[in-house]
Amino acid sequence: MIGFPTYGKYSRIAVFVHDGNRWYAYAFAYRKSFWHALGHTTLSGKNPRQIPPQLLEFAETHKVRRVRIVLPQTIQKLENVDLPYDAAPEELQTIIALAFSQTTGQEFGTIRVAAAFADTFRMGGTNETLYAAAFELTQLELYEKLCQPAGLRFDGCGVLEMAALAAGVRMHDESRFLILKRDTGFYAVGATDQLPMMTSGIALGTQPEEHKRETERLQGAARRINAQKSIPLQILYSSGMDEKRIEELQSIIDPETPVSFTDLSEIAEEIAREIAATPEPNLPAGGGALAGLPEKEKSPYRAGTWMFFFALFFAVFFTAATYYKLQSDLNTINTKTAAWEKLRAERKKLNDKLAAIDAQRNKNEKIIKLLNQKNPLPAVLVPLLVELNENMPVYTRLTEIKQTSGDELQLTGYTLYQNGFLQLRPKLNQKMNEYHALVEQKTLEKITDSNEQRFVLRVYPSDFKQ
Repeated sequence: MIGFPTYGKYSRIAVFVHDGNRWYAYAFAYRKSFWHALGHTTLSGKNPRQIPPQLLEFAETHKVRRVRIVLPQTIQKLENVDLPYDAAPEELQTIIALAFSQTTGQEFGTIRVAAAFADTFRMGGTNETLYAAAFELTQLELYEKLCQPAGLRFDGCGVLEMAALAAGVRMHDESRFLILKRDTGFYAVGATDQLPMMTSGIALGTQPEEHKRETERLQGAARRINAQKSIPLQILYSSGMDEKRIEELQSIIDPETPVSFTDLSEIAEEIAREIAATPEPNLPAGGGALAGLPEKEKSPYRAGTWMFFFALFFAVFFTAATYYKLQSDLNTINTKTAAWEKLRAERKKLNDKLAAIDAQRNKNEKIIKLLNQKNPLPAVLVPLLVELNENMPVYTRLTEIKQTSGDELQLTGYTLYQNGFLQLRPKLNQKMNEYHALVEQKTLEKITDSNEQRFVLRVYPSDFKQ
């Protein structure tokens, strides 16, 4: 725990997960932005209301300072709960617990609620919907009492179904999920183009009921599950489900549905890590949401003493700070003046750069426009090139063929053989007449300090001449 406060949010933590039949205990340490498991153990036990001494010994062995407990609970969906963005955790807990009590009828003041926004599960839910589960206040107080003799701080309780759903989505983000406990299940399917994210309880568990009632439950579950048969289904089940029960469940699932069965023991570490990663209890969070105990009441005398010292400190501080503020304001003005001049110079530089970019863009647009034309090159170009290839005089070369406008071309070159060059134009005209075009000599000039002559020929349609 070197470098972390004894009870800080990054101190070592133990998470005890109960699936209805068995305890899974994990110890975590925070290193390099990740909660690493230091060790784990399992223990059979169907009573979640008492923390087995072996688990507390496990926590002491790994030198953890905090404990969080994960239990299966019934999840309620709360719609349009108005949560002020600047409210303290205890204020948010009060608002959510009141909404939960109004929805379920549980007595307000006797419960603490773990809640998660629907959008945190990454299944297409919105932040206007909360998924919540309640824990008895007396049970949380008992957990705290059991942890104290071992020097452990009890942080709160998380919800097995929400943590398992969050862990499952991380591993299978294109699936829907059925989380089965002993007697009931929790079903979740992500939003589609037509339907929003949906969750519901299912009266079906890992252990079958009396035959007639069980048949009705299987039929009801089949109708609900097969309504989205094209979406892969992940079934996460608590320990104790045998192969015969798995075969029963497979028989009610549409054969077209890709389905897999996973014992919660296989992902218990990911469930525990989801709980460990939650920074603070009593706040709406993701799958690792925690319901913690209420804040302890503080002594009014202690608060008054601290207020006096704070008032005295701020009086002295304000007197000293006034002088430094005036001096700082002057330095700030000078600094801002220099910075403004620098910004003006930089703005001019950027404006020049922008003008250059605009010019290049205009040039590119012209090129694109030319390339998009159906006939970007004159029809006479290819026969002209063929004719030049066959009749180009010796010691004569072309250096440029330029399309000046529409169907008009300009040929530029050099020759050492003037007589041969003068015979070239009639031959070209003879060929170009077939394409209703003329070849006109625009320039033939001697190059200074050279034996070469530079020539320019113009090729244009015969029915148009400037």
